[in-house]
Amino acid sequence: MNLLVQRKRLLSRDEIEAEYGITRRWLELAAHRGDGPPMRKISRRMVRYERSEFEAWLGASRVD
Repeated sequence: MNLLVQRKRLLSRDEIEAEYGITRRWLELAAHRGDGPPMRKISRRMVRYERSEFEAWLGASRVD
């Protein structure tokens, strides 16, 4: 099976922290400020990040 097919499409904050090293707390604060990656609000207490949107946001945040 293709590696891209195996990767999860929607990521939790904990999964982003484990995979990318961006802490859950930073993601929470960035969401509150409105300057974090785009997210999907699944319920009142649950958000998910679409991998492709998160990686695009991460790439656009690069400083050379």
